[in-house]
Amino acid sequence: MNTMDINEGTTTDDLWTPYKELVSVVEGYLAHEGGGAPYAVHTFESVLRRHKQTFLALFKNPAKNPSSRDEIKRGVTEGVTLPSIGRTLLSKELVDEAIIISDMYNVSEYLALELLHTAQRQSPRHPGLPRGLVAVLLYYDGRRAMVQALKELVMATDGVSWSINAREEIITYVSRYVEQLISDGLLANALDALRRFTLESELELLQNNRALPPSKHHARLVTTIETTRKLLAGVVFAASAQRGLSRDILLRLINEQTTSPSQGPTGALDEISLALQMALLYALDLSVLHRREDGEELAKKLPLIQEPDLISVLLDELSGTGSGMEGGARALCQLALGLALAALKRAPHSLLKHHLKCELLDQDEMLVDAAIDGKVFEYLDEAILSTEFVAKEEYYQRRVHTLITDFIVLMHSKLMEMRVKADEAARAVQMYSMEGLAPPAAAHAPRTRLDALLRCVERLYAVDPLGLRHDYWQACQTHPHPHTHRSGGRAATLYKFVRLSGEVVCGPLLGAYLRALGSLAVPKHTWALLARRDALSAHHLLTALARYHSNLRTGGAPFEHVHTSSLGASAIVTAAARPGKLLVRQEEVDAMMAALKLIAAVAREDPLATAAICDNLQWDAVNCMFGLICCHIPLGLKAELCTTLAALGSTAGTAPRVWAALEAAHLVAHNNDKRALNAELQEVECRIEEYPLSRAFVTLLDSLCAAAPLPRALGAGARPPGLDPYVEHVLNRLALPAPHRPYAKPHEKWQMLSLCFRLFARWLDQYEPCPSDFPPPGREPDTNPPPGFRLLLQVHTKSELLRLLLSSLDEALDLLDRHPPLGKTYVEQSLVSVLQILERALALERPLLNAAAEANRAVLIVGLSKLILAPEGPDNTCRLVTCCKVLQHVGTLPAGAARAVALLGRALHVPAAARHLLASITHKQARADIRHGFVECLEAEEWAQQAEGAGPVRQAKEGIVALLQHVLPSAPPNLAHLLLGYQLTDDVSRSNLSEAGAGGYPRTCLHSILDILDQHIASNNPQREANNLVESCYRLVYWLCARPNTSAPVLRFLRTRDYFLSRHVKATVDLKTASVVTLSSRSWVLRACACEAGAAAATRQHAALSALLTALTHTAHHPTQEWEWCLLRRTLEELPVSVEPASEPRWELFHATQLRQAIASCDLPTGLGGKRISVSRVHALLTRELAALHATAPQRNLVANEIQKVLDYVTEVNRQRNLAATLTHYYDSWRQLTEILFCVAPHDILNLEARKSLLLNILQDLLNKIPPGEVLPQLGNLASGTVLLLLVNLRHCYILQKRDSNLKTSEFEMSFFGPTNQVMQTNSLTLKFILHKILSWILVSGGSTQKMRVNLYGALLNYLNIVNLKTSPADPEEDNVNTTYVSRLDSSKVRSSNREESALKSMVIDVISDFGDNLCTIVCSDCIGAGHDVCRMVALACLDTLIDINPRTDWMNTLTNQGYLRSLIDSLLQDDEGLKETLEPNPKSLRVLYVYESKMGLLIKMAGSRSGAETLLSQGALGCVAALSALSAHPDIHTGYAQHADTEFVPSVANRFRQILVPALALCDALLTTLGGQNHSCVLHVHHALLSHVECIDMVLRAAHPNSPVELLIEVEAITSVIGRASNREVFGAAAAAEPTALQPAAPAALRVRMLMLALLARFYRPANDLPDHTQNNLLYYKIVCNLLTYARNIMCDESGRAVETVPLEGGAVGRLLALLQHLVSAHHHHEKLLATSVHQLSKLPTCSLDDMRKLLPEDSSTLPPLECRSRALCVLQQRVGMRRGELAAAAHALSAAAHLVWARAARATQLALAADTNHNTLNSSVWRAAGDELPELRKELIAVFNDRFTEQLLDTAKNQPASHRSFLEILVKDIKSMIQFAPI
Repeated sequence: MNTMDINEGTTTDDLWTPYKELVSVVEGYLAHEGGGAPYAVHTFESVLRRHKQTFLALFKNPAKNPSSRDEIKRGVTEGVTLPSIGRTLLSKELVDEAIIISDMYNVSEYLALELLHTAQRQSPRHPGLPRGLVAVLLYYDGRRAMVQALKELVMATDGVSWSINAREEIITYVSRYVEQLISDGLLANALDALRRFTLESELELLQNNRALPPSKHHARLVTTIETTRKLLAGVVFAASAQRGLSRDILLRLINEQTTSPSQGPTGALDEISLALQMALLYALDLSVLHRREDGEELAKKLPLIQEPDLISVLLDELSGTGSGMEGGARALCQLALGLALAALKRAPHSLLKHHLKCELLDQDEMLVDAAIDGKVFEYLDEAILSTEFVAKEEYYQRRVHTLITDFIVLMHSKLMEMRVKADEAARAVQMYSMEGLAPPAAAHAPRTRLDALLRCVERLYAVDPLGLRHDYWQACQTHPHPHTHRSGGRAATLYKFVRLSGEVVCGPLLGAYLRALGSLAVPKHTWALLARRDALSAHHLLTALARYHSNLRTGGAPFEHVHTSSLGASAIVTAAARPGKLLVRQEEVDAMMAALKLIAAVAREDPLATAAICDNLQWDAVNCMFGLICCHIPLGLKAELCTTLAALGSTAGTAPRVWAALEAAHLVAHNNDKRALNAELQEVECRIEEYPLSRAFVTLLDSLCAAAPLPRALGAGARPPGLDPYVEHVLNRLALPAPHRPYAKPHEKWQMLSLCFRLFARWLDQYEPCPSDFPPPGREPDTNPPPGFRLLLQVHTKSELLRLLLSSLDEALDLLDRHPPLGKTYVEQSLVSVLQILERALALERPLLNAAAEANRAVLIVGLSKLILAPEGPDNTCRLVTCCKVLQHVGTLPAGAARAVALLGRALHVPAAARHLLASITHKQARADIRHGFVECLEAEEWAQQAEGAGPVRQAKEGIVALLQHVLPSAPPNLAHLLLGYQLTDDVSRSNLSEAGAGGYPRTCLHSILDILDQHIASNNPQREANNLVESCYRLVYWLCARPNTSAPVLRFLRTRDYFLSRHVKATVDLKTASVVTLSSRSWVLRACACEAGAAAATRQHAALSALLTALTHTAHHPTQEWEWCLLRRTLEELPVSVEPASEPRWELFHATQLRQAIASCDLPTGLGGKRISVSRVHALLTRELAALHATAPQRNLVANEIQKVLDYVTEVNRQRNLAATLTHYYDSWRQLTEILFCVAPHDILNLEARKSLLLNILQDLLNKIPPGEVLPQLGNLASGTVLLLLVNLRHCYILQKRDSNLKTSEFEMSFFGPTNQVMQTNSLTLKFILHKILSWILVSGGSTQKMRVNLYGALLNYLNIVNLKTSPADPEEDNVNTTYVSRLDSSKVRSSNREESALKSMVIDVISDFGDNLCTIVCSDCIGAGHDVCRMVALACLDTLIDINPRTDWMNTLTNQGYLRSLIDSLLQDDEGLKETLEPNPKSLRVLYVYESKMGLLIKMAGSRSGAETLLSQGALGCVAALSALSAHPDIHTGYAQHADTEFVPSVANRFRQILVPALALCDALLTTLGGQNHSCVLHVHHALLSHVECIDMVLRAAHPNSPVELLIEVEAITSVIGRASNREVFGAAAAAEPTALQPAAPAALRVRMLMLALLARFYRPANDLPDHTQNNLLYYKIVCNLLTYARNIMCDESGRAVETVPLEGGAVGRLLALLQHLVSAHHHHEKLLATSVHQLSKLPTCSLDDMRKLLPEDSSTLPPLECRSRALCVLQQRVGMRRGELAAAAHALSAAAHLVWARAARATQLALAADTNHNTLNSSVWRAAGDELPELRKELIAVFNDRFTEQLLDTAKNQPASHRSFLEILVKDIKSMIQFAPI
């Protein structure tokens, strides 16, 4: 139980809670003190002071009170005040229950009421029980807890027997506290409580009040009461063992135990009396004098020494004798006191006080004689050592061991006297026998006493976990054993007892001595004793056995006159009826059985002795024993022979010899003949209803199978080799009939079944299915398959074996559910073995089917996975439900629970099984019981020896978590949802998880798992290590958080548990020294936190997100600079990023290359995406190689050693791989959490300044942490992706802060990264470091994956975009930015030459320059390399941005001089076919299209500088554009824009073509911008490119109209822009010249384009009437008009702008031109108003209401928080202002062009009219006359338009323009008016 924070007065007084908290605190201070005390010592003292009266008044409750009863009765109507819940009204049922409890236990009504309230809260832990019964259980559990705390306190006192690992001040205080309690009468009160508090009285009380719980809880209640009584007796025992007992308590105990000791069902002492008598033995013990170095000082503290007359009082009290149990207890006390006096007599004189008379000490021998006469050893054997409690309690066994050894050492004369008397009695009995007379009963008494002592030795050391038997062999050891004693002669005396007892022992005592020696057997020394050729040795015993066998074989059957058909127990005759010399007496049979027990004990202890016995040909022990089994000897002797053979065959070296002898003995018939063991079974064992020989034979087989691999060739020659006869015997003659045979003792059935099932389980564990095991068709097999094959086939079919297994499972569980049966151990072993068999059979089901298919054998296998689901048994449910019920017994049968969980895990791997199990649990109470069984299993207490994780309880817990993990992904609702508490009747995602007890909510596995994790972090120790259970629990929590149907409920619940994830992510560990499991646990925590961050942000749970961010980014030491060393950075800094590879040893015998290939073939995938080497496969492979090797034994040993070396190397490789995979997994988790935090954290929780600082520091840490050349490859891929995303977030942060700052770029850089003069310090130093690390990583990542290079280029691109940030429509307008049309096409025109504008750009240029040509070569190679398309795209983008930052970079020369540019241009033609494939309706891929766009983007950027543009022209860039056939594949305009809409991932065909066309036209436009229209070469190339695709241009321009779709208008705008700017009169004049030129072949096409452009101008003189103001159609329309007007102006005017040619326009063209001018003037005024409105709205936004801001946003933004609304509204208005400015500028530009064209038209007409009078005789006289005729019409139209109002409006459009622009318009208007006024008419 977790330690709780207890302060004085804070606990609820309810007879349960205070005591549970008390025991928790006591354990926290005493049992777990080594891990650090959870509280201060004064708190511990205050708690103990508060409970002092509770300890003194054991089991005495505050009495009931009539006034209190009246108050709670009135509480039904008036209410009462309770400390736990305050003022409340009570229900009548609650009051009635409180009164009943008050009357039952004479307890205060208020305490009873509080107990009921606690029971209500604890009811989820006891499903199915009403509140009153839960209160009863809590009442008794509280008593148990109180006594447990008291016992632990008494045990913690400073004493003579033991000490605990606690601080000295705590032990001192506890010792003083307990001493005060004892002086106040604690022990007397404990004895009184033992007398009052009995099981019978409590059950009678409960029965009278109808408060007995159901059977299951009844057993637990009985166990609680019995445990409480044991603890009470344990208090007395602990006090006695540590400090002794005072006179009164000692005399009281002697009186009670010598008059009325309590006995168990077998007649021996029960645990209570045993504890009290052990307390007596410790109270009368002075062995500390020779046990410890400081024995004299410790002995002075004991009452026997301290109290002057205590010894004399005890002598008076113990004088006299008794009979039966009472006399035995008195004799035991006499023996203990006598030995104490003997030890005191040998103590130093300084210890003896003057008042201690010597005659008192001299009575030691008298007391021992009285004890022996009182049959003390018989009592010790029958009443104490016959129980199993002594072996379970360490200090019980130590005290009896000390008692016996002290008797042997201190009373050696008495021992010799007992031996002499035993010899005399034996001789007397022998004389009587020789005379044929029955000896008198008194003749056996002396022998019986020594026999009883030897029986005590036998029983005491039969189970010796402490190794106390080694004390008898100390004299033989060269190195002293830890159990050393101060007396040097003590060891010699004990060894003399062992050695001489056998030399001079009489015949009747031989059996007892041999059995005692068997219990004392130890390795080496016992065999050394028996190996001597003395009177009694192994040679003597085994030779006698061989002689006996020889006599039986040569002399015939000695028992034929008794039972001719029997071989067993009835073949024993009395001594008086001994007709021949070959017959044996019963005592001789006993001696032989004892000798066999000794040999078996030595064989089990000493493998060398086993080999010596089996290899000695003179003894021929194995064959002799099998021969004796075949003879007519007693049944018990045969069973003992089998048991001895099992011990002899328990090693790999001796097992083959025993197998061969077993086969040669023919004990098992090959058919059903009644011979050998079959005859014994049928004729003897079944008749006497006892089966010792059968059980021993099964034990023999189990031992042989466990020792070595099964002998497949056993029996070859005489029969088909194999173990089939033995399988037949055990299965069909022992196991299957076992439930139906009669038994003298019912528990022997389970004993037989447990042995058979254990053997079956072993056979199945040793078996792996193989195709050769199946019998060949049509003939008998040459060899029998392994035993596991036959068992496996029967388990997977409807066989008798399967029926036996399943029925045994049901019956065993039913027995365990009731009161513990007799032979409970065998029932539990059977249950565990059955579960193990079924689990192994399920594991082998698939391999068995595969082997059958490979062998082409159609074996009828139904499959256990189906058979186990059949509804059978008492409840007509499947056996999976039974397995679930086994989990409820985890407290008493942890191994069964572990096996049941393993079986469930195997069975539920079949999806149908999980659904079937869930459907089988139909009843609501059944579901609750089964769920609580899983909960109990998860909450079961683990003992200290199971701390390493090997215990069955830990295995069961890990299995349950793995089971939940496996079933969780199944379709909801599933079993995992039931066990975790999700609702099954509705959608799982709508479940509401709550704390246990809230609104009747049950306790589920989720509560238990979270408690396990809370307990793990409770220590708050950075050095704590997680285990596999904790790691599995964290993994399950993560998957619950990650799965959509379970995420929302579990995250809500985790937040209610004090923000569970935030607490656990703060519980950091030292990652540098952490184990793999700990790292994995932490990684799952980080992943779960990432899920929490994403979900909290999505549902706007700001409190949860804030708690998580606080845990990750805040530190307690630096509250103002949380990011300085926050958890997010610290977890990265401590993480190792590289793993030292395992060094391959130098192989002496294996070929290194072949061995590596063999090891590589054994690779298996792991759950984390890596690989591990299967050690079992490698071992099997190398073992087969060794078996096929023809070599000598020494050579084979060398190979075996090399194989072990290989396995060690493979294990080390697996460890390194596991560590590498875990590190990668941990970093991936950290990456997910970091990335999602920066993506979802709102600015009100993580403001921009903190975000910026955190990003910069994490980037610096990450790049500094990851050494590019040494990092793990997978971790490097992830790290590069993290750098990319962090830089994306930094860029976003930069953009947002710049948008909010309203500063210019240079000013903002100083505020964002520091002042300009400190740019290379502070944060810009971090930026420089980041850039340097990224570029260095790119340089060394040539051999890395493409993913890493893509991430690195992406990171570099985002970094460069921060430095070269482009303005967006949402950014504030900068005053010094020239936003004219031409400047936007040619960014170099506005690039300032002042390097002070951006210090960051200077820093970037310097850093990149430091890397030289190597970096440029790598980037250029990636741009045109054969790598991944994405890698090429980002490399091209990086190169594009670098050129944009520094157009004068040397990289341009590298691109050109090393041929990269030419390769890039040529690759455009290589992409032509791919581009055409992308224009298909269903393209295979669009990668070519995106790479094409990236290439064109780079070329366009290069075209921005004059040198770059000239290079592109010289390298033939436009020639490639002209050769692209994809540009001529324009989709049909009438269908391509309507029938092929964009999908989610794939654009429509029209949009794909536009992605090809627009970049090509943009390249032409960029070249024209840079080189100018006067560059004839550029214009020629552009026109060549255009006219090469004239059909495409024709299609677009013919279809263009102001009402066309925006997609088509984009194409029109791009085409008209290039045509308009490339329409050079001089160039096209050359095309029309008579001399041949390059453009003459394209003259028709050029003329065609000219007509299309002029026709387009006629269509675009007025826009569409339905164009809304918020679309981009307006902007496109103005751009198209500008392009058309530019085209008309270029073909009509010369370089000075004067018209030199009249454009042959259609009729009314001038009118349309004037109409266009009028529209542009009105549109300009309209857009000015819209811009003013938008600017006003933007300026007033800070004062707008929330409703006004939401009107600016889409309809789905009504749920946004106010801060987000304001941010989005600001963005919308800034974008709108930018759009309005763009429209206004475009309209102004178009207006100027239209006005200029009108002026040029009028000027040309006027010029022609003036010249018409003087040029009548020229060739073009018709033209002049036409011009002269046109002038009057033109003048009329100009007069109609250019009135004063229009002129004023036209000039008003330039009022906000620069002076040059205004002057330009004024001159135009003035000229036009002059021409109107003075034109010749």
